[in-house]
This record gives sequence, structure tokens and C-alpha cells, in this order.
Amino acid sequence: MMLAARFFRFSLAVLVTVSAVAPNGRTFSATVSAQSDKPAADEFVYANFEKMENGRPVSNGGGLVQIYTAQESTPVQFKGLANASPGAPEIVRVKGNEQNRVATFEYSLVGPNQWANVTLEIQGHPNKDGKPVADDVSAYRNLSIQLYATGTEGLRVEFISHGQGIPLNAGFPQISLKLKPGFNTYLIPLKSLSQPSWVEQKVDTKDVLRRLTAVSISAYCNQCTPQHGTVAVDNLVFQR
Repeated sequence: MMLAARFFRFSLAVLVTVSAVAPNGRTFSATVSAQSDKPAADEFVYANFEKMENGRPVSNGGGLVQIYTAQESTPVQFKGLANASPGAPEIVRVKGNEQNRVATFEYSLVGPNQWANVTLEIQGHPNKDGKPVADDVSAYRNLSIQLYATGTEGLRVEFISHGQGIPLNAGFPQISLKLKPGFNTYLIPLKSLSQPSWVEQKVDTKDVLRRLTAVSISAYCNQCTPQHGTVAVDNLVFQR
């Protein structure tokens, strides 16, 4: 499978062969670019999973990275970082390029469920005075994200704003990505985001992006049949 290069601009590239082992034992291997960790001026690196606090990953701004589940009736499950509470992804070092890390977890979606999901949520910052802290990303045009998954053809990426005056409990602007084989970089135009059709209270996507507190990636199902697999995530980067 192909592991896309980290999405930073650099002046001098050296190609190296790297590999990593996911929680289920699956090996990621590819030729990638070894490069400077300094992002371009027109990029905002939201999370690259290089930063750890108290033995678990945090976003580049120090925000909580957690995994949770939701379902219509029958419980669904995941496996990530051992003994983490709340749940967290396992962080895999890339062999041959130890400066790079990838967030991985296993998921199990089962029926009967009209809907269910296992979600990796990445918060931009730690809470302040018990309230989420927001980033204004409304000036950016795209989100670049690296994804890999087995057991599903797609993942859902959702843009979340909690505690910022937006009166919405669920159904934030989102997009469902159809995945290609391997570990690839996907470019999400922020103007393409929309709320689910079932949401009654509509919000302006720009308002959410002005007060963004988290980005989530979900393995999900509707009218669920058993689905089991692994998800790997790296390098969430907003681009102008």
C-alpha cells in the first residue's frame, strides 16, 4: 500500500523506505519524503500526532484526542491505546522515519442497528475554564488529511463547534469520503461541507469554521451489517 508523504513544503527531500505495524498486525510500508517539520506560511497543522501528553496523543494545539462510539441500539466496539480513558488511538511510529507517527484504531460495527459509528475526535485545544477553545479556520479553503481503512469503502469527516453559541447538538457540517486503496492524502474543499438531510436546525458552515473546536473521523454504517477493520489517520492540515 502507498503511504502518502507528510503534507509540508520543503526545500530538500530525501526518499526513505518506511514501515509501521497497525494494532491488528497489518504492516504499512512505502517510500516517503524525509523533510523539515516547518509548515508553509499558508498552512495550519491541526494534528500530526507527533505530540504526546500523559502517555496519549494530543492535537498540535494540545487538545484531547479521543475515540467514542454511538449506535441506535446494539453496542459497537473499538480497540486503540491500551487502558486509555477516555479511549484513544494507538500511535504507531513509522520505522525508518521515526519522526513520523500515525494514529490507528480497530473498529467493529454490528447489527441490528439503523445507524452506528466509531469516531476519532481531535480537539484543537485543551478546555479553558471548562469550556472548549475555538480556532477560526474560515479563511482556509481546504483540509488535507491522510487516511487508510479496511472493512469499509468510506469514512465521514465532521467539523464541530461546541460551547461557542452554535445551537446544534448533532449533525455538524460534514463530508463522506469514498476511499481509494492504500494510505492516501484527501483534499476536502471546505465549501463542499453540508449538514445531514435529517437535521432540522440549519447552521452556516462558515459560522462553524469560525468557531471550530474539533474535527472527527468516523467509521459508520446505516442499516448495519457486520463491519470490522482498521483505520489509520495522519496529518490534518488546513490550507489557504
